[in-house]
Amino acid sequence: MTEMELVEQARTVLTRRLKVAPDEITLETNMADLGADSLDLLTMASEFEQVFSISIATKEIQQIRTFGDIIHQLSAKVGSAV
Repeated sequence: MTEMELVEQARTVLTRRLKVAPDEITLETNMADLGADSLDLLTMASEFEQVFSISIATKEIQQIRTFGDIIHQLSAKVGSAV
């Protein structure tokens, strides 16, 4: 999976879950600024696990602050060189 594919798939999950426009999401975007709370992050993590066939620990979810944090964690698990 390429970096672009990973970013676009993750962005799709966020836009669907948080009801925001894709252009509102950059690597620097703070999840709280998009209205995401801890329950939203848990729900999205579950969807990321399904989409990318990975496992995400609760501890890792708690460390997420930005969209870039999500991409960093996903790329480490998926094996993409992001």
